[in-house]
Amino acid sequence: MVEIYKLRCTLSGHKSDVRAVTCPSDTEVVSASRDLTARTWHISKEGCDGCENMVLLGHTNYVSAVCYQELDNECRILTGSHDKLIRVYNFMSPEAIFTLKGHEDTVCALAPGSHKTIVSGSWDKSIKIWKDKKCVSTLSGHEAAVWCVLVMSSVNITGRIDDLIIVSGSADRTIRIWCIRDLNKDTSPPEIILLNSLCEHKDCVRALACIDDSRFLSASNDASIRAWDATTGVCIGEFYGHTNFIYGLASLPSFQIFVSCGEDRSIRVWRIPPPTEWFSGRHFSCFQTILLPCQSAWCVAVVPNGDIVVGGSDSMIRIFSCDPKRQATVDTLKLYETELANFKITVPSSSGDGDLVLNNLPGVEALTKPGKSEGQIMVINDGGRSVCYQWSSHDTRWIEVGDVVGSQPSNRQVYEGKEYDFVFTVDIDDSMPGLKLPYNRTEDPWFSAHSFIQKHDLPAGYLDTIANFIIRNAGSSVSSDAINDVSHSDPFTGAHRYIPNNHSLTVANSCSDGTSVSTSFFPSETFISLRSISLGPLMTKLESLNEQSHIPLDHEFLEACRNFDIDNCNEDQAVYLTTNIIDVINKWTPDIIFPLLDILRCLVFWQKSSDIIFETSNWNHLLSISFDKADLSSANCLLILRLLVNCLAADCPRFIDIIRCQSFSSLSSTSAKPKVPRSLIATIGVMGKIFEIVNDNKLQFITRKQHQVRSYLHVCLYFLSCMYTPHFPINERSHPLCIVL
Repeated sequence: MVEIYKLRCTLSGHKSDVRAVTCPSDTEVVSASRDLTARTWHISKEGCDGCENMVLLGHTNYVSAVCYQELDNECRILTGSHDKLIRVYNFMSPEAIFTLKGHEDTVCALAPGSHKTIVSGSWDKSIKIWKDKKCVSTLSGHEAAVWCVLVMSSVNITGRIDDLIIVSGSADRTIRIWCIRDLNKDTSPPEIILLNSLCEHKDCVRALACIDDSRFLSASNDASIRAWDATTGVCIGEFYGHTNFIYGLASLPSFQIFVSCGEDRSIRVWRIPPPTEWFSGRHFSCFQTILLPCQSAWCVAVVPNGDIVVGGSDSMIRIFSCDPKRQATVDTLKLYETELANFKITVPSSSGDGDLVLNNLPGVEALTKPGKSEGQIMVINDGGRSVCYQWSSHDTRWIEVGDVVGSQPSNRQVYEGKEYDFVFTVDIDDSMPGLKLPYNRTEDPWFSAHSFIQKHDLPAGYLDTIANFIIRNAGSSVSSDAINDVSHSDPFTGAHRYIPNNHSLTVANSCSDGTSVSTSFFPSETFISLRSISLGPLMTKLESLNEQSHIPLDHEFLEACRNFDIDNCNEDQAVYLTTNIIDVINKWTPDIIFPLLDILRCLVFWQKSSDIIFETSNWNHLLSISFDKADLSSANCLLILRLLVNCLAADCPRFIDIIRCQSFSSLSSTSAKPKVPRSLIATIGVMGKIFEIVNDNKLQFITRKQHQVRSYLHVCLYFLSCMYTPHFPINERSHPLCIVL
């Protein structure tokens, strides 16, 4: 039976958070840190002493992953970093012997594989297999960062000794089990087989550990640990005890234990149940909880002799042992308890003002009652102090672990396993879900915008607009120089939603307290033009809908849509597209035409195309599929409104020039009225209908869509009514528009 773990020693040397640890032997520890270094440490075989051995240099950003591999009678150290590189060292020199390049983002997971391979996971959503200093295979499929990778034996899973079995955990909340075949064949690329995808975790999967040849463990931000049968993909056990994100897992089957660590500043030690106790729905509890005097326990590893190594956010590495011969002296253990007791634990206050309500806490008399379970936490009122105690079932006493300090509730949001001050939603196209733009107050807005553009393969021209949008909405924490720049947001979809390259934007002024105040988008001196179109996603959707339609589109028309370029299209091409789109819209059902409407809204900038669109029968049909029924797609309605906005941008300036070329007196006579473009007549005619629909709620838009409808409607009305307002007030019956009508 495993004895109770107690502190053995503390290793000091890193200057920032220790993010990864591994233990090649009983006397060796390797660590990786946010101080841009990895370090090797020597631990005495039986005593409580440990010292730094070597500092591994070379990375230019945080070092976030480390592992070791025994290869050709040599032990190598591998480190992964935010600089996107994997560096390989030996134990003889602080300089890397070679570097592996290939990942496009942070390398956050490493594992040694069979067949002399290395497996890496990255924020670029991929898993790479490296052999002989080069990448031999890339596994794709995860939809977010790959936080952890694990290599398992293939014997019990596929029955083939030459297969490489990889388990990956991701911020997309899934675990994938892969089989890679033919790694040793130089004549053909390896075969990649996805054996299973496991989706039971409710948040990011942060860590993996092997139990035996066919079972493994996973830990998640949902504060749970799950055991899995790799051959069937069935969850065979659940472990609960952590109260916050779990960051690390390590198993030691020879001792029948595994350990975990996380954001609740604890290490938890669990027994590995015997095979007869594994079954779906079974819950297990830890047998020991070890608290640390730091906020985050980032990583954990086990030494072959059974000791536990943990790295924390306070830059320290601590080793705990279950062997009394390797445990610290009584005086050192008392000092450690004092360090725990002096730690300030920050928790959000229920009142929201940063103060805990002491009167609601039990008094010191509560400490006379035993705890209900190992690691139970209780906060008491000890003479006006909020003090946190932890129950130790092995010592049968409450141990003071720190003062509790109230704080303002945090509004930080978690995205892909990381916390951010803001997670904005960016609308690229109505046919696609909004893209998430995470941002922290300390980041450079232009760098964040650039990263977002690269991640989603967006045009580089969006950079300034997205950066200014971040500045406007992030408030006081962005530099004042940046805040004073003109910034843009989408007045039609809310403060945190934005359509790139949309010029109908809100200008924001910065206040002394850093909050953003939106000024009205009226009056405007220019016409709104919604010219931006994302043809890639649009064509993907159109081709998908084309397969569903009983009247398929011909290849020539699809190719013309694919090659449409609003800046380089000539009038003949525009007329061809317009004629064919109108024809298809008349034949297809209304629920699948929205990609065509999206192209159509861009074609009104050509006069002949506009005339075709607003020919009476064509326009009446467009109205019927967008406004006439309550059960019609709101996307159709929005795209028709955008089409109308583009009509105003295209035809109003020309019409105003005609009006201004004539005297006001001649305009008032019937014979002198200029010819009004069909688009303007149609827009004016539909205004009353739109007002009736929106105000009477006959068309049940969702909240965001209804807001868009109202806003686009206001924009249309504004430009219609103000075509000549610099000289003629809108309420005068002599307004040129009124006379024309």
